[in-house]
Amino acid sequence: MWTDPLISITLYFILFAIGSVLAVKTKGVVGEALFLCAVYAVGFAAGIIPQDSLVSTGIPTVFGAFALLLVVGNLGTMIELRRFLQEWRTVLLCCGGLVVMTVLCWTLGSLVYGKYYALSAIPPLAGGVVATQLVSEAANSAGMTEYAAFAALVCSFQAFVGIPLSAWFLRKYCDKIVEKDVYLDSSMENSRFPNLRIIKPFPALWNDGSMMVARLLIVVLAGSWLSNLTGIPSAVVILFLGIICTEIGFLERETLTKAGYMNFMMVGLIMLLPLDFSTLTLESLAGMVMPMIFFILLGTAGLILGGALVGRILHVDWKLSAALSLSAYTGYPLTEIIVRTVTKTYDISEEKKEKLTEMVLPQMIISGFTSVTIISVFMGGAIAPMIFS
Repeated sequence: MWTDPLISITLYFILFAIGSVLAVKTKGVVGEALFLCAVYAVGFAAGIIPQDSLVSTGIPTVFGAFALLLVVGNLGTMIELRRFLQEWRTVLLCCGGLVVMTVLCWTLGSLVYGKYYALSAIPPLAGGVVATQLVSEAANSAGMTEYAAFAALVCSFQAFVGIPLSAWFLRKYCDKIVEKDVYLDSSMENSRFPNLRIIKPFPALWNDGSMMVARLLIVVLAGSWLSNLTGIPSAVVILFLGIICTEIGFLERETLTKAGYMNFMMVGLIMLLPLDFSTLTLESLAGMVMPMIFFILLGTAGLILGGALVGRILHVDWKLSAALSLSAYTGYPLTEIIVRTVTKTYDISEEKKEKLTEMVLPQMIISGFTSVTIISVFMGGAIAPMIFS
């Protein structure tokens, strides 16, 4: 009965609704994603919830096939090119946090739990399923499957630390903005940047929701082809194509929101997160719990410290620096989920909420892609061959 798709989707939406209430009550610290991950992790491991409960709904299959890349393309429509180029500080903040985190795990982590655990933890802590898979493949090839499982465990559970801490630091930063009632960065507003639009606005007949999404899908398809040709991760190519095609006028700003699809997309994206826990058992968790907790906490300290230090040099608020650096533990879609969960809890006008979101969302998205999509993959590719040599 539990595997019936209608029952599974009903259970999910009930839990999602409870998570939404908790998000408001806790001011974004405990959001829908964290609540759902916790419930499903315990439910899967204890055998209360069947492992194929979420898969039976069909939504993960759809999102795994194309919807996630569609949302990545939509991210490009939300980031102004001038804003992206001006976010060089965000990239440096992420690099600073990852460097300190790596040094701490390699030195102190190796002393406490040995080099295998340390090197197996670093790529997942940098963020990203791809980096984790690189470690897992190296471990499995060497016949040391326990380290492959450990890497997956770290990757799965780091969000339990990253989500509430990122939300808390971001909340403290946003509190200051709301208190001062200043939502726009005047330096960015006054910066001169050429108008790149070469395509005239589409007439209303050719610009309804379905037309907007069709054009976005064309861009996503082109990005996938370019990714196959160049070897560059598809998410990176599609993100940049989304930015460029929006600047020239082919895509609408915030395409999925204007088309009315964004809310459903976010519900589906959050559903993908608990799937990482579907194969875990209570026994498999027991022996790795303490090393996992140790490295996640050590990595957290390194990310916060490194981000805060670089932030101080670049004159960026340390609370925002910490939130951006911790995006290595979340990545997309959690970076967007965290921002929207936090900003929606303020008792201000919808216009101000949108302005507040526009201020912090691009930085969080760029930090997530910098850490999870780009740097972690390079780190995994470099570290994985070293682990069992």
